[in-house]
Amino acid sequence: GGRLCYNRRRSFRKETVFNMSTRHWGKKTAAVLCTLMLLLLTGCHPLIEGEDALETKYVAATFYPLYALSVNIVKDVPALNLSCLTQPQDGCIRSYELSDWDYALLMNQDAVIFGGRGLESFEATMAQAESGPILLSVLEGARLRTEEAGDADDENQAHFTGENPWTFLSVPGAMEICISAAADMAAIDELFADKYHENLEEYLDRLERRVWDMEKVMNAAPKKKIALLHEGLPYFAEQLGLEIACVYPREPGSDLIENDLEALLEKLRMTSCEVVFLEEQTPEHLVRALEEAGYPVARIDTLTAHMADGDTGAYERIMLENAQAARDALERAGK
Repeated sequence: GGRLCYNRRRSFRKETVFNMSTRHWGKKTAAVLCTLMLLLLTGCHPLIEGEDALETKYVAATFYPLYALSVNIVKDVPALNLSCLTQPQDGCIRSYELSDWDYALLMNQDAVIFGGRGLESFEATMAQAESGPILLSVLEGARLRTEEAGDADDENQAHFTGENPWTFLSVPGAMEICISAAADMAAIDELFADKYHENLEEYLDRLERRVWDMEKVMNAAPKKKIALLHEGLPYFAEQLGLEIACVYPREPGSDLIENDLEALLEKLRMTSCEVVFLEEQTPEHLVRALEEAGYPVARIDTLTAHMADGDTGAYERIMLENAQAARDALERAGK
């Protein structure tokens, strides 16, 4: 009870404040724009109002990366329960299908924070649910990479083309997501709009400091040509200013054997790659094959295999560890 219909076809356009090709941001400008954004949302229908305003609100993020960011935006907001809809994933979250249990959980939420723009294969299912939760798309208005046909085999090409929604694998992309989440939550939970804004400003400060921390880690790293074996890693590599010689998309958590492995090694030779970046849950067989072929490997945490445990510092810690893994692999290539 207590739900009102939120306009899913919002007439406003959420402005982003970070340029992915620029490595420095103005904190004061960001704060001003965040405030303006929240003001633009005035008049949106609240999630719960009147005498039920302090009734517990149940909000779920579809995947852990969105949860890890959103938990900072909803921190200390009274009467709000944030959860993660899905369990930790070893495979590609973009091909995840809702189970009956997931759907039952979905229908018991007041609102769902989701990426959209290709992140959830089940977006249409959520939108078509009768009397379902309010849907908050945090990638609406975000600037995403547009991928052309990659280097994988032909039958997998369609999955790796078009808009790339893995923007949370760069801290600037995560900051855009947080701005969007805070604006949306303030719109549907107006009683605590100031708290969402306060949380946003505090978290943006922390994330901005993390950008500088990652830059410090990379300052002394040798310059090498890198290959990326995960479709989301271009965001991470671009933030660090690395030279991307090859993007070879494959399903996260999948192995490559025989002809597929030979095709990959040939591509690495052709592009003069010196270091390979891939996701942390990559099978050991593939990691060993790359190392035996002479390629130092950086195993990057792509934020999909974690439990939602309320840790507000998880994203910052993981991204710093990722920068350290990148530096270590580059240094091994320099020896």
